[in-house]
Amino acid sequence: MDIEDPKDLVRRGYDALSLRYDQAYAAETKYQPWISELIGRIPAGGMVLDLRCGSGVPVARALTTAGHRVTGVDISEVQIRRARELVPQAEFIRADATAMD
Repeated sequence: MDIEDPKDLVRRGYDALSLRYDQAYAAETKYQPWISELIGRIPAGGMVLDLRCGSGVPVARALTTAGHRVTGVDISEVQIRRARELVPQAEFIRADATAMD
């Protein structure tokens, strides 16, 4: 653990607070108007890259339910583990989104 690395601090924070974050910010309903508009703009069966996907809820879940192929990326192992459990229809990768090509 590197206490000087801000990315490590963020990763550890989301590892520790993953479940509480979803509960505190009403993740299931908070973004519904935005997600509905987004779904309307993506071609049927489109592929989506969700950077900083968190637990996959609600964005990846809504997109896969709408028939899109989703790949989510997050720095937190706990968030990725939860996303794989909550949205098994999507693919999730633990990685630093700022390092993705």
